Amino acid sequence: MSRGKDLILSDLFPFDVRVDIRADKTLFDLDNANPSSRWDPTFWNPKFDEALSEISSKYKMQTIGSLLNEPIIAPDHVRASKGEKICSKYNVEYRTLKDLLFTGLNYAHINYCSDNAYKRLKRTQLKVNDILFAGSGVGAIGRIGLVEKVIMKKSCVGDLFIIRNTKVNQQYLYVYLLTEFGQIQIKKIFHGVQSAKISTKEIESLRVVIVPEIIQKHIESSYKIIFSVHNKAMECRKSKNEKVYEKNMSKASAMLNELIEKTEDVIRGKQKDVI
Repeated sequence: MSRGKDLILSDLFPFDVRVDIRADKTLFDLDNANPSSRWDPTFWNPKFDEALSEISSKYKMQTIGSLLNEPIIAPDHVRASKGEKICSKYNVEYRTLKDLLFTGLNYAHINYCSDNAYKRLKRTQLKVNDILFAGSGVGAIGRIGLVEKVIMKKSCVGDLFIIRNTKVNQQYLYVYLLTEFGQIQIKKIFHGVQSAKISTKEIESLRVVIVPEIIQKHIESSYKIIFSVHNKAMECRKSKNEKVYEKNMSKASAMLNELIEKTEDVIRGKQKDVI
């Protein structure tokens, strides 16, 4: 089989063997791999756990599942195959992924759906303080929205999870999910085989840092101020005042980014409160 002490590959494999070696990827590249491009659904990257290790030891963590007073409402959508329609002539408020703006829902342009769709999707009737969570699609997973007001008496949601009535402040949970600690966990559980998606159980597995109630209330108060600016922007867009709309949206975005950073600093133990 061998020639002297030399072992030749063809002796071991009497058929054509080809080995491809990646020379364009370093260990650093692999360590910083984009979760949406990984090969398997059990992808693990040390930086995910490293981020959570920064959390101050004085705070406990609980899963979203343990914080629920009501089950998460799973996604569905208007189905043309059932004779359901999306059209401005109807009077049912219909919320989808496009409504999830960074600082709040899009109240300037609203989709409406037919009554037969509402009857089937009635379980998704919007309530103030609902958190809408996008759970599928590359670039969409992790996008969330907080319902601060419901426009129509009848409403329903398309292709979004609904998290409502938890044991923590909803505004705090919303902001927390936007922090590095929330987003890094969401990225960690992306599915890498087939399409990107998150299941109800995976959302329930997300861990939430439990900061004192007074801090949660301060985050709520801060967000409500942000939402008032966001709401002004929506009114400007409806009246086609684009210049003032952009100004208010920019201001609201800067305020929310600042609140997220302060919340992260509180969680790391770098500051006592967000105010």
